[in-house]
Amino acid sequence: MKKFIYTFSVLTMLLTLSSCKKYLDINKNPNAAEEVDPKLLFSYASVAYVNLRSSGDLYIPMSLAGQMLSNGGNNPTGWSGGDPDAQTYVFSANFLNNTWVTSYVRAGANLKQAIKLSEEASPVNNNAAAQCKVLLAMVTYDITTTFGDVPYTEAWSPSILYPKFDSQKTVLEGTIALLDQAIAQFDEASPLKIGKAGDSSYDLFYAGDIAKWKRLAKSLKLRTLLTMVDKDPTKATEIGAIAQAGTATLVNATTDNFKIAYQDVAGRRNPKYAISLQYNGGVNFFFASKPVTDIMEPATPFAIADPRLPKFFDKPSAATKYVGVTPGADAVDAVNPRIAATLHSGAAPEVMFTYQEQLFNEAEIYARGLGVAVDLAKANTLYKAALAESCKFFGTTSADATSFSNQFVAFTSSAQAVKAIHEQQWVDKMDRGLDAFTQWRRSGSDGSEVPLLTLPDGAPAGPIFRRYEYPIVNEISANPNAPKTTIKYNEKMWFDL
Repeated sequence: MKKFIYTFSVLTMLLTLSSCKKYLDINKNPNAAEEVDPKLLFSYASVAYVNLRSSGDLYIPMSLAGQMLSNGGNNPTGWSGGDPDAQTYVFSANFLNNTWVTSYVRAGANLKQAIKLSEEASPVNNNAAAQCKVLLAMVTYDITTTFGDVPYTEAWSPSILYPKFDSQKTVLEGTIALLDQAIAQFDEASPLKIGKAGDSSYDLFYAGDIAKWKRLAKSLKLRTLLTMVDKDPTKATEIGAIAQAGTATLVNATTDNFKIAYQDVAGRRNPKYAISLQYNGGVNFFFASKPVTDIMEPATPFAIADPRLPKFFDKPSAATKYVGVTPGADAVDAVNPRIAATLHSGAAPEVMFTYQEQLFNEAEIYARGLGVAVDLAKANTLYKAALAESCKFFGTTSADATSFSNQFVAFTSSAQAVKAIHEQQWVDKMDRGLDAFTQWRRSGSDGSEVPLLTLPDGAPAGPIFRRYEYPIVNEISANPNAPKTTIKYNEKMWFDL
């Protein structure tokens, strides 16, 4: 077995994106950057957050433990069962530490300070504050869905040395409040914003398009409510109100997709590609996972094959089907496909929210009757539109996308519809690490999630992976308000039934 020990830390990746070099020497004390332009703090936080999501500290462990990818076991050019091996629930302390520090300090603290400076400016820069609040809501959502109960109400305050750990429900309610504040604060008529004319590089997402930021905020609020609703059914009323208000205020086109592009040049490549280029001769370390290919190429095949298959995976020349690797098992080069080189290219973007995700969410609302009457016909229309958009997003032609989505029969029951929607929500997010893992956890109660995952080969006996454990860092070990008992990786969170 080849031993492969490597932590692809976000700390080494802060020069990855094309416009971030000028943002690195801005904040020696990220909790007290009192004289810095908020746009610099925002851009620095954006780079840190995006690189974390696509790095070996968060993306790889989440994708392996969550069974969206397979490491290939003892395959000599796969991830190869190295130490640590997240697929069998051995997590490096660096994974946990770097994820915590990057989320809280490099992203959260800088965004919190940028909000303060924007609102204290004369004149007040409401758009900048609102943009920061939307991104902080995303960061906070990721922090709590990664670790569970975390500091929020007392977090990022210079006067509070040891913030309390809030319940996950409190943290998620806080993200909704941030998004509501941002929606009310945005002012499309104001020229003051991050990403104003001639300065668009500071907003790497939307180049200062405030209308897009507002739609994103509303869609993120809906996503958070969907994450909460099974544990807190009262959220259904608000979900229904958003759905019935129409799509104009939500992400409603591919031009609203929330992502950042990398560049295929040295130092600016997507980390998913850079690690294979540097350490595996450009060969992708990771293989297709059987739970994914079982959905995309089922035992009873579609009349029209899923056109995303060759976009997701590079099938061996001798293989006739896309046969994913059972999580934890050894991959065979002549049989099992690897993740496609085109999917993990140097310039591949890091994606955080898409139009098809919004459509899938809307389909789920009407299939389940969340704050609205169950409407299977509407759910079916939205589902097919989402599926087609997903296919096009990954590079298929419009004709192939439409032909594939149109072959799905109309829903005949709510249960059938919800299962189909959850399957495709998960497949669509297959390459988004934490996002796919959160989708899986919220898709059903314990033992009825979609898809139904089982313990990987070689994993310790016991419940399946559910979360990152808290790292041993000063912010936690020295904090008398931090949890004093170990919360294991297989313990469910509040939202995870």
